[in-house]
Amino acid sequence: MNPKTDSETLFESFCTHHQLQWDPIPTDVTARPDYKLTIGDIQIAVEIKQLDTLSGFILGGRSSRTTGDHVRAAIKSAHSQIKWASRSDMPGLLLIYNARDPWQAFGTEEHDFLDAMYGERTVKISKGTGAHGPVFHGRNAKLRADDNVGFSGVGHLLRIQRRWPIITIYENAHARYPLPFELLKPYFEVRRVMLERIDTRPRGSEVPNSGDVD
Repeated sequence: MNPKTDSETLFESFCTHHQLQWDPIPTDVTARPDYKLTIGDIQIAVEIKQLDTLSGFILGGRSSRTTGDHVRAAIKSAHSQIKWASRSDMPGLLLIYNARDPWQAFGTEEHDFLDAMYGERTVKISKGTGAHGPVFHGRNAKLRADDNVGFSGVGHLLRIQRRWPIITIYENAHARYPLPFELLKPYFEVRRVMLERIDTRPRGSEVPNSGDVD
């Protein structure tokens, strides 16, 4: 058997602390998520991606990145596993653990998740007057009404010293199988998204309003 990654150990300790039932999903010739999490009578497929390298990150030096790129890459990498969950009629949850940055922030801050999921934050500025409109989520959205609907949410698995891990889940407002957020709230940090303020038009269209979270 392959040894557990740090992220898998953290997830299991999170579940143990909160007395949540988890079971590893047996590997197969097809890509499958790592775990099945049971809350109440709901089963959730959980895939965990660990960021061991971060492009643009220099420990102790000057780092730079495109907002959301590392989360976008993790979403792309988890596509097959989450597709399996959707075919099994289960919500699919991707968790991302930042093992490279000691502060677990570079590339995995809240705006990285939202920009990766719903598109880069954009503002239109008039060349004539300099006036600008509201900020909205524009290009490079990985989760849309016509794409990646098997992702029910994308979450940040965070290690806190001298405490159990914390998991913050960002909702996919377009999910085929929504997460049971009322059941999740006692254990997880939850960021819900207002669907009416997220682009629902086909790929390539602009987003009319900013995607807010509660």
